Amino acid sequence: MPRRIFTLFWLALFALAPLRDASAQQGQRLNLIRDAEIESTIRTFVTPIWRAAGLDPDAVAIMIVQDNAINAFVAGGQRIFINTGLILRTETPNQLIGVLAHETGHIAGGHLARQQEELRNLTTLQILEMLIGGAAMAGSAISGGASGRGGQTGIGNAQAPGSILSYLQYSQAQEASADQAAITFLDRAHMSPKGSAQFMRILERQERMAIGRRDPYLTDHPLTADRVAVFEEAAARSPYANVPDSPQFSELHHRMVAKLLGFVAPDTALQRYSEADRSVGARYARAIALYRKGTLGSALLTIDGLLKEYPNDPYFHELKGQMLFENGHMADSVVSYRRAVQLAPSANIMKVDFARSLLEANKPENDQEAVRNLEIARQTESDSFELWRLMSVGYTRLNNNGMTSLARAEMSILRGERSAAQAHAAAAVRELQPGTPAWQRAQDIKAYIDTRPKKK
Repeated sequence: MPRRIFTLFWLALFALAPLRDASAQQGQRLNLIRDAEIESTIRTFVTPIWRAAGLDPDAVAIMIVQDNAINAFVAGGQRIFINTGLILRTETPNQLIGVLAHETGHIAGGHLARQQEELRNLTTLQILEMLIGGAAMAGSAISGGASGRGGQTGIGNAQAPGSILSYLQYSQAQEASADQAAITFLDRAHMSPKGSAQFMRILERQERMAIGRRDPYLTDHPLTADRVAVFEEAAARSPYANVPDSPQFSELHHRMVAKLLGFVAPDTALQRYSEADRSVGARYARAIALYRKGTLGSALLTIDGLLKEYPNDPYFHELKGQMLFENGHMADSVVSYRRAVQLAPSANIMKVDFARSLLEANKPENDQEAVRNLEIARQTESDSFELWRLMSVGYTRLNNNGMTSLARAEMSILRGERSAAQAHAAAAVRELQPGTPAWQRAQDIKAYIDTRPKKK
């Protein structure tokens, strides 16, 4: 899965790869997973809900948080954050869709409007930086519990901004409103509300287990039992109550859960998916788990078996590219990544990984191709520190000083390094041709920094 995991610290933001670096202590850092297949699957599930809500699907972002707690929340406008723990606990696509329909209800209901202006221009990394400081999850399916983050107000001596805490605390009325909105959106999309009721039962059990350790924030939310009743009553009325998940959705969900488990809990994956299970999801999980356990030969044999049956699956090629790259087989990884990008041309996350592989192969003939892929990827991945880091490497090798300076300015902005961003942007303005889009972007960075209040 995640070629890139963004790990947030209180005072500095770093983009780290690969997944093996994500085993942080709870409360110390928060990891944001990026995976083209999982993000595509979730978007496929929830796009009918967004359309039913009158939202532009292209304007809504899905962010996957590496955390075992069952949780989902909205922050920074139309960004939905969902924990891996929640995804892994869902048993059907409809259950996951129900959770996301609830979060969509918060967006459509304007429940974040009070601080919308304040946070609109923040990057995902900046939002998560504040979240890890405040550790309050808004619109959460459930919070507190084993993770224990709910009671924190900061890390060390750093205090979470008060506006973030108030921003993330929905009222009981807003929670009930989001539930009702979810029911409406499911009905408009001709989807069953039964999955929501089923998942509420899971949350009900979780809530009982968390007695005595709950975040006080949860007292402002409806009891899970009440929410179960709301969705069960909706199911009794809905003409779509017995509409099953499509075979396509069920297979996508099976693959997503198997993939996630293989990455985040390889031992568990190997126990759950035995060699006798010849389903695609089971073999996928085993390939990932074996690779994560360091048995590359067995992992490659398994993924090659899948590729023999499904030669046009971009995500199998992508996984093989990752396996090869992380084990030092750069030239071979380029072949796999190139095929993955050809098969999934709209998956810009893959293009970043492909560019990394091209650059790490350290062949001059690869540099232009790497930069070309990064330029395409930045249309949707401009919040990616890794993209700009690779861009700076590529343009340095191509002896393009102006674009190198611009990439470094973008990196500095994401790291919160104001003076460095200003210096690199100024260098880019001097080195780039006036009037070009890149020159204008450098000017915009300078102007943005000049208008921001100086830190005391």
